[in-house]
Amino acid sequence: MDIAIIGRHTKVSEDVRDKIFEKMDKIESLATRATRAEVTVVHERNPKLSGDRERVEITLHGKGGVLRAEASADDRLAALERASMRITEQLRRLHDRRAKRHVGKPSLHEVVTDLQAKDDPAVTAGESPIESVEAWEGAPTSATREVAIDGTPIVIRSKTHEAAPMTVAEAIDQMELVGHDFFLFHDADSGLASAVYRRRGWTYGVLHLETAPAEAALESA
Repeated sequence: MDIAIIGRHTKVSEDVRDKIFEKMDKIESLATRATRAEVTVVHERNPKLSGDRERVEITLHGKGGVLRAEASADDRLAALERASMRITEQLRRLHDRRAKRHVGKPSLHEVVTDLQAKDDPAVTAGESPIESVEAWEGAPTSATREVAIDGTPIVIRSKTHEAAPMTVAEAIDQMELVGHDFFLFHDADSGLASAVYRRRGWTYGVLHLETAPAEAALESA
């Protein structure tokens, strides 16, 4: 597994690099499908965030998709320890889910097919253009970026990444891996931009986004 170490607003010392490689050796033994890992060390400049001034983000890339965890602390090594524990826990949960997926339960494909037969309201929202994107040296194409809103203390985290088309079932798996309540993906079956999301109980929903002519969109608004 290739490992890239990136420093944002800071330099990563050799001692910290050694600790990162030590942690990644243990993670690699669990992440058998991962081909690349990115470890980003961030130093927060905002004095109001002194308690979380050091942040470590670990992102694993592989054939199964992307797995990510992060943690913050006032000490860099403490943040690394927490981020390592979180991604290790995600990997263990993934292994458990794969082992138990077909034990006395209907397949995920059957569950998703049933959900797609139900009508769920789709909610769309317009997006405003984002300005003041701060880049940093050595950042990978898919990196998370800090976006400051001019004249305010608000910071938006913007992320762009490439992903191969996948099925709804695979998208739900990825959503569970990252621990989010929704997951954006390109649906391999319909060819549409889509999102899966959690519903109440152990059920899921899926939204598909079709492009409509501007005139039709205005008339339906």
